[in-house]
Amino acid sequence: MMARRTLPTRALLACGAVAGPVYVTVAMAQALTRDGFDLTRHRFTALTAGDLGWVHKSNMLLVGMLTVLFAVGAARVLRTGQGAVWGPRLLGLFGVAYVIGGALTADPVAGFPPGAASEMVQTTWQGAAQNASRGASTFLLIATSVVIARQFATTGRRGSAWFYGLYGAAVPVAFAALIAVNSAVGNYPYAIAVVFLVTPWIWVTILAVHLYGRESALRGGVPAFMATRGAPVG
Repeated sequence: MMARRTLPTRALLACGAVAGPVYVTVAMAQALTRDGFDLTRHRFTALTAGDLGWVHKSNMLLVGMLTVLFAVGAARVLRTGQGAVWGPRLLGLFGVAYVIGGALTADPVAGFPPGAASEMVQTTWQGAAQNASRGASTFLLIATSVVIARQFATTGRRGSAWFYGLYGAAVPVAFAALIAVNSAVGNYPYAIAVVFLVTPWIWVTILAVHLYGRESALRGGVPAFMATRGAPVG
């Protein structure tokens, strides 16, 4: 019975480890190859528009579902301490936000899809709902990082608490910097766009690898010291 439970848990945690690399790779491949898309002006969700919009929709749906599965695995590993319940739940809701975004189509923006002019840009319910889901995903991951950090702190892993909580503190600062840069130069800088694509998924991937190591060590699958790889443990 223990073996049957161990394998599904590891598989669920592995979903979290692969979700980020898949999402970033597919999104960047589209951003750099689709005609009209400009990283200095367009958000990544705009990739759901146009004839090839199904590619990014599928990407969002896939990683959203992988993240929900990862949240189920995280709930099995984080069994005790404050945040053991709501940490995985918030992580699951973060995944659901991506699923919702992937089920919707972005509104055309100036220049994308090719041929879209400024006067053609209008807001539809799908575009508004998708933007709301993406904003919600950001706040949900911030909340997840705070709750997960608290869970590690209450179980004596203070190094991990600081490591995972840093994301929750850094994102508001980064948003403020983005607003300042946007006001100064009038567009969405390439470097910041890539950072906002990659950073959340680095956090998710490291957490997944960390929990996978802990679960493997508890079940005797790997030496105990491997449980701490991927993140500092206090």
